[in-house]
Amino acid sequence: MTRSSLLSAATLVLAFAIPQRAVAQAGTGTPDSVTTALGAIGLTEAGLQLNGRYSRGNTTIVAGDTVRGPLVVVGGTADVYGVIAGDVHSLWGDVVVHAGADVLGAASAYRGRVILDGGRVRGPMESWQRETASAAAVVAPAATRGRALTLSIGWTAMFVVIGLIVLVLLASNLEATARVLEKDFGRAFLAGVLGQLGFLPLLLITCVALAVTIVGVLLIPFALVAGPVALVGLVTLGWLALALVTGRALSGGHRDGASRNEALRALTLGVVLLMAPWLVAAALQGTGMAALIARIVALAIAWVALSAGLGAALLSRAGAGRRKSAERPQPPLQGWQTPTPIAGVAAARRPIPARPGASPQ
Repeated sequence: MTRSSLLSAATLVLAFAIPQRAVAQAGTGTPDSVTTALGAIGLTEAGLQLNGRYSRGNTTIVAGDTVRGPLVVVGGTADVYGVIAGDVHSLWGDVVVHAGADVLGAASAYRGRVILDGGRVRGPMESWQRETASAAAVVAPAATRGRALTLSIGWTAMFVVIGLIVLVLLASNLEATARVLEKDFGRAFLAGVLGQLGFLPLLLITCVALAVTIVGVLLIPFALVAGPVALVGLVTLGWLALALVTGRALSGGHRDGASRNEALRALTLGVVLLMAPWLVAAALQGTGMAALIARIVALAIAWVALSAGLGAALLSRAGAGRRKSAERPQPPLQGWQTPTPIAGVAAARRPIPARPGASPQ
């Protein structure tokens, strides 16, 4: 078969392989065409027919295969698991580069997306989303599973470090807040929800009250900054206290926190468990409905944990109220009551009044 016949056959396939919905009228009234799509990604029909290959509908490059590019997929998704020695393009579809795949050139999609799902694209990535013939390039990097896992692990490590700092500097406050959660989790959760609902009204009332005086007006910016900072601090303290309680419940540690090493182990375990839903959601990145459900579950668990932690911090006054009550001295013993003898010190005897008529001894 001659080259001219090959060119004619390729042109016919490209012209009639596009789905009807792909050639609908654009917003300016100019119809889409293969020539328009190829021009948007910098190709021509003649150049493609001479130097590349094309495919109609969904196309998969299996692992272990090496395909010479440029590869153009018309009216479908290009799923790449192997190696493409050149560029890959999709017209009216997506380009998905899966784990283990390697695209040595560029990747672009006309009326679609370029999605990295663990693979590598060495050249530029572009998506052409506009409906007009003069579409502009929009870079659309997708969040990959590895990036999401790295981000979740980084947040987990950061919370562990913050927990260690709080455990060293504010151990008594953390323990007092944790005791509130152990005693009544439901009450702490309710207090946390009320605290969330009342924060903005309370901040607004504070600013209005400060605006009454000239000195108060000067303090309004400070209140606007100090209020959110204090809220973040309470939420962080409460969330770490919940992590401590969770870790102790699963590891069977002592609730009084006598050992700092034990408290650190329990706190680390609790932080990992509370962050586990986010790690699962990151691992399911790119799986569609499963990833969406995992993200919703992670958000719900995080909201409950943050609300309960905030409530416990509010009820314990950031742990200071319980600590002060524990350190408050006991009232002295009344009358002649004396403590039980300790270390051989005998208790004083209460004097017995003399009977009437008896002579003094």
